[in-house]
Amino acid sequence: MKKNITRRDFLNGAAATLATGATLSSRDLLALDEGPSGSIPAGRPSDYYPPSLTGMRGSHKGSFEVAHALAWGGQKPTEYTPLKEEYDLVIVGAGISGLTAAYLYQKEAGPDARILILENHDDFGGHAKRNEFESGGQMLLGVGGSLNLEQDEFSETVSSVMSDLGVDLEKLDDAREQEFMLAQPDTNSSYFLNAQQYGRNKIVTAKWQNTWWARGDYEENVKKLGLPPLQQKRLSQLIGGEKDLLGDLSLLETKEYIETTSYETFLTERAGLDLATAGLFNPLNQLIWGLGIENVSVSEALMGGSPGLRSIGYTGQIANKIISSLASGYRSPLFADGNASIARLLVRKLNPDVAPGNTMDDIMEARFDYSRLDQAGASVRIRLNSTVVNLTNVDDQVEVSYVEDGRAYMVRAKKCIFAGYNKMIPYIVPEVGDDQKESLNYGVKVPLVMANVLIKDVRPILDQNSSGFICPGSFYAAVATAPPVSLGSYNGKPKEGEPGVLWMAHAPSPRNNGSQTGRELLLLGRHRIYRTPFSEYESEIKSQLNAMFGKAGFDSERDVEAITVNRWPHGYAYEYMELYDPEWEEGEAPHEKGRKAIGNISIANSDSEANAYLHSAIDAAARAVKEIR
Repeated sequence: MKKNITRRDFLNGAAATLATGATLSSRDLLALDEGPSGSIPAGRPSDYYPPSLTGMRGSHKGSFEVAHALAWGGQKPTEYTPLKEEYDLVIVGAGISGLTAAYLYQKEAGPDARILILENHDDFGGHAKRNEFESGGQMLLGVGGSLNLEQDEFSETVSSVMSDLGVDLEKLDDAREQEFMLAQPDTNSSYFLNAQQYGRNKIVTAKWQNTWWARGDYEENVKKLGLPPLQQKRLSQLIGGEKDLLGDLSLLETKEYIETTSYETFLTERAGLDLATAGLFNPLNQLIWGLGIENVSVSEALMGGSPGLRSIGYTGQIANKIISSLASGYRSPLFADGNASIARLLVRKLNPDVAPGNTMDDIMEARFDYSRLDQAGASVRIRLNSTVVNLTNVDDQVEVSYVEDGRAYMVRAKKCIFAGYNKMIPYIVPEVGDDQKESLNYGVKVPLVMANVLIKDVRPILDQNSSGFICPGSFYAAVATAPPVSLGSYNGKPKEGEPGVLWMAHAPSPRNNGSQTGRELLLLGRHRIYRTPFSEYESEIKSQLNAMFGKAGFDSERDVEAITVNRWPHGYAYEYMELYDPEWEEGEAPHEKGRKAIGNISIANSDSEANAYLHSAIDAAARAVKEIR
């Protein structure tokens, strides 16, 4: 990006002048007659409660302007008001990594350790965003960005943190309505085939994941899709393994092929599928990688649940049997608000005064008092709407400078943990060397959009007898009810005749033109998010829901009560892809080289693990705390 780019950002589809606080004039930034805000900045109502806000959320207005001015134009304050606050640890970022780092540090250093967490958004949790709605006096929850607890991947550290927080994974999984697409693979789900790509709007329900693994009457399920006869036949052959599609290759050549060839190429050139049929498997891979199947290797797609293992020889047939058998018993527990409950449990653990209760059950309906997040005298303070612009090692301490509500401040701490976005580190920490900068800049966050839609009556959706909807060729790649989890006094199971929340996911990165890398496409997806106005997300929601459920009586103009769009231009951590990234020796991968401590500044985030999951964020926090202790 050009260094002289104008300091403007695209919001709601139009170029908007940066907020006053981002102009970074020292005269405007320093209101010396006013001290730093407490928990609720001046001008905000006393009932300040971000989870209930609707409209454009995620990377919302006010959360990114200061960082963009720094990264795009090198602009930041020249003067800072030093605060008379002393800390043992300052943490940059109140996502899962930052909150966990605070908890683990306090656990080791003791309850008197003074910790400040600075967060640029107006809420804590990072991508683990909580969306609340109210309808008819009833609170309803939605997932803002981070969904599942991948319990099979938990390290001892992650399991220990979950136990400390009171998370009972077995009980949590039992609290869910068992048929739910986002938590288990062997359940009824539906394909929504739109008229533009498949001739007419059609919902087709089956146990689709089992179908792709050739379990049950997969041929009958394929017939339901209404594909052209030849495509139907070829897809069934691909699933059933009637022919070794790589039979002309040796075992070593087969291995090389599946690791260096796109899944789309395999489907079209080897299996004989056309692009519309191959596109059936785009949504699943878009939700995993943020990219379509022209960017995903054969092996990555097959390991992610797409069909074809039985068609790559005897080894593939064995692998299909093993994977499908293991996956059929797989369960991924989740809360009704996704991993926002983990963030809330951590915050309440750090500051019990912020919310009532002390169990996993009561966290669902606990009302958090945001006025208590940043109180003088508290051992742990969370300061929202605060963007860090400089970290410097000074006199065996770390000087931390940040902008909060248009004013610039500076504090000092013995140690610092950076738990934000890796690519900001070179702009914030002047001591970073060129090699480390290169490593930090390698990964590109996966952009994504997760929308939650409050509707007056969920009957038209429940009538489909489906746990979720896969939507190839549609703007939103997946649609489901919000997680049907009932815990404590919260009942998340949707009922006919009552309001409910729909979760909708969109991957904005464009199709590969044949010469682009995955990282280049993710950057384009990021820019597309900034250019897309809320009105377009809203319009796509309404038109898609009408197309999907109109025959069942749904009318978006009548039935949609509220919409929250969580846009994440800097979304999930970049995971290395076989088609675009080399295999590095241990310790030489960009995420490993990039996370090296810089003096008293350690790095903890999912970027530093090159893995976009909650357990990775927690493991990163544990590593960073160990470094500074």
